[in-house]
Amino acid sequence: MRGIRSLLVAGPLMAVCGCTITHLQQESGEMTTRIADKEAKLNRLESERASLVAERQKLLAEIDTKQVTLNDLDAGLERIKQENRRLRSETEQQQQAKERVEAEVQKLQAETRRLENDSRLSDAAKRERIEALKKQIKDYLQVMLTQ
Repeated sequence: MRGIRSLLVAGPLMAVCGCTITHLQQESGEMTTRIADKEAKLNRLESERASLVAERQKLLAEIDTKQVTLNDLDAGLERIKQENRRLRSETEQQQQAKERVEAEVQKLQAETRRLENDSRLSDAAKRERIEALKKQIKDYLQVMLTQ
């Protein structure tokens, strides 16, 4: 009688333990999948960031070594805008940073267009202003690289 009673108590207890273990294994598998997904997303974002950094460094090198025209400056700024649009924003903070970059680039482009259309300035004054814009863009890109 005692053996039967023990079996009646131990049987359901073992079944509950088995169900619990199965449930924990299932949760563990789901967490492993979520972790793998997050790691893949992180790798993708790091790759995108690396390409953006490479593009910025390329632009910095061009700015330093090249006699830049307004069209060159505008084309470089357009490449920055395209790269910025390509980046995905996962958080509100990233979206705000992306919007700040877009606004700053638009201001710089507006300045290049204004300068290009300003017929009152001499070529020397335009070259001087181009150099100032070039320095401003370079400084801006340096700040972006450090963030």
